[in-house]
Amino acid sequence: MRLPAVLALFLCLSPAVAVAEETTLISAPEEVLEVPGGKPIALLLPGAVRSTLETREGYVRVRLEGWVRLPGTGIPPAIPGPTPAPAAAPGAGGDALSGTIVATLGSGEVRYGAGARVAALGSVEELEKAWVGLKRSYQEQSAALDARIEALAVQEKSALSSSDNLAQATRNRERARASLRDAEKERRGLRDRFAVQADELFGRHRVAETVADAGGRYAFPALAPGTYRLLAIQSVDGERRHWYVPVEVTPAGGMKRDLRSDDTGPDPYFGTR
Repeated sequence: MRLPAVLALFLCLSPAVAVAEETTLISAPEEVLEVPGGKPIALLLPGAVRSTLETREGYVRVRLEGWVRLPGTGIPPAIPGPTPAPAAAPGAGGDALSGTIVATLGSGEVRYGAGARVAALGSVEELEKAWVGLKRSYQEQSAALDARIEALAVQEKSALSSSDNLAQATRNRERARASLRDAEKERRGLRDRFAVQADELFGRHRVAETVADAGGRYAFPALAPGTYRLLAIQSVDGERRHWYVPVEVTPAGGMKRDLRSDDTGPDPYFGTR
């Protein structure tokens, strides 16, 4: 019979890191990726139950059971549209600040910001002064590095004609090429370093943070009256989208601030991410 041979082949190909299946109740939103490091294909919301099948490359392969509606049943979609809700009156128990995240893709498709992280940043005057200084410092260092890379690229192209001695000209080119690689690596390191510094700055000024629900709605139940910056980060088809916008919370509460593709504010990471 061929069955034992097929079974043996299956066992040989099975991942060595397979683990005993265990069930986990989701307590915070989790993205499901098509492959380790791949694009998101689903979002697990709190209350979902997933089973762990194996671990690999720092990822966990999961199995999920649930129900979806059949098309054409006439049941309205579960995800609501971004119609603003009326502001809560003082003392009515409404959120101090809320809104909906809606991203329009290049194809015209509308995506709600399910799972997007939203932070309210305080001490705005101090925050903006530090942010502007950080951005200026990055731009100055980046411009100087870009000029050096451009000069090294020209040097590499002309290296072979830099000497009548072919061996010497070849060595000149290799040195220029190595310097160019080092400079390009330095440029990547510069971006990473300033992105981390921006994160640290935002962390120092973070007053509250939340995660948008399946309909892209975020809410802060309690924020003291004052001026804030909203920092929102959403991943759409593997692409990060950022919002960095001002918002004013009044003593009455019930403030609404929707975040859309045509109103993102300046890039909070000034091109480093």
